[in-house]
Amino acid sequence: MTDHALTTPSRRSLFRGVGIAGAAAVTGVAVPTLLTPSASAAPVPGYNEEITRDRVIERAMFWVDDPRAYSMENFDIGPEEDSDILWRMDCSGFVSMAVAARFDDNPTGLTTETLHPDGGYEISHSISKDDLLPGDFILQKNADSESGVGHVVLFNGWVDGGYNVLEQSYGAGGTTSRTASYPYDDLAHYHPFRYDLIVD
Repeated sequence: MTDHALTTPSRRSLFRGVGIAGAAAVTGVAVPTLLTPSASAAPVPGYNEEITRDRVIERAMFWVDDPRAYSMENFDIGPEEDSDILWRMDCSGFVSMAVAARFDDNPTGLTTETLHPDGGYEISHSISKDDLLPGDFILQKNADSESGVGHVVLFNGWVDGGYNVLEQSYGAGGTTSRTASYPYDDLAHYHPFRYDLIVD
């Protein structure tokens, strides 16, 4: 769940992940290095601005409707459809894309640690289960995971059997929309959060 140096792609297909790079980290064999905000971290112009819940879900659906393979090391375009704006193809890259959160020291998306209120970027806050609305997210920090690797998903409303989750999932092979039980398939240490700039 780390960012890597980017080169400008000549074609979109260069960034369509076909494998499961970073899978060793997910299985607990290795833990990726966590990025923390630099002292000069600044929002990328045009991002980190107020965004409606409908727009968050619309942005997420750009990948749900055209699924990407899961990868911590590969990147692809988002709803901007601009090859100079790429998002990391893992869970936190997906959520960052959906809420349109980019910083100059993390341009392809934040991590599970830095999406968290304690992550240093101060872009989210804790909410209760009863407060959950589409566009909020449910997150497990790396430190709370048995493997040392966290996970984050988008909440998209309550449904029979749980809630509709939009996520970039290693286990599912990539982007998916499905029903999950709360908080996340009955696993512990997942908690609901809200992006500070989301508006109804």
